[in-house]
Amino acid sequence: MLSPAQIAQFNTRGFCVIERVMSAQQLTDVRLAADALVEATLKGDPYPPSHLREGETYGAIHKSSRLFFSNRCEHFPGFNAFVKGELVAAIARDILGPNVFLFNEQIVVKAPQHGDSFAWHQDSGYVRFKHPAFLTLWCALDDATRDNGTIYVLPRDINKDPSVRPHEWEESGANLIGYRGSEQGEIVEVPAGSIVAFSSLTMHRTGGNSTDKPRRALVCQYSAAPLLRPETGRPQNRAVQVPVVA
Repeated sequence: MLSPAQIAQFNTRGFCVIERVMSAQQLTDVRLAADALVEATLKGDPYPPSHLREGETYGAIHKSSRLFFSNRCEHFPGFNAFVKGELVAAIARDILGPNVFLFNEQIVVKAPQHGDSFAWHQDSGYVRFKHPAFLTLWCALDDATRDNGTIYVLPRDINKDPSVRPHEWEESGANLIGYRGSEQGEIVEVPAGSIVAFSSLTMHRTGGNSTDKPRRALVCQYSAAPLLRPETGRPQNRAVQVPVVA
């Protein structure tokens, strides 16, 4: 699925871009799911998670002017087929190897004219035990630009530097921060239907949304083996081997 150049970039810079790789139907399916999730939330009758992490209870999904919808894919057949399908599995196999497990899926919607930025962090910073690096696929459901809150990365060779930096909670308690330095990072602007693949070791952030339209994105994460909590031996979140054949 990925070219040798894309795989080399992933290994030496921590990320690569696959432009316009989602089909028109896949893009429509996930957009419809995102819009339905937002609409139901605004009406006060949100979709509950279709999967709960061990020990987790259903709670608020609002973080200021961003909406996060984790583990909702089973409510929407097209969305569910995409995050467990052959396209994402093929991308993940090129990076992780032959075995691929869905670890997490989350739709993020940034409100127009206000959608907050997201601080520098590594996705591995949110897993509070030692674990192998996993893969994040950031799927642009709208054109992702500087103005509407696309992602920025701090490129690095993840083979030479596989460390996870210490992360601390923001003063508001909303997000973890893994970097407070002066580097601005490299902006990644992509058209809708594109996927930015990056390691859970890659430091990244997103900007705010100053446009008059919401900015929708899907974050789905995959591992080469289930990520098991050391105290229980049970999965940290999902552990679904993909592709799932209907």
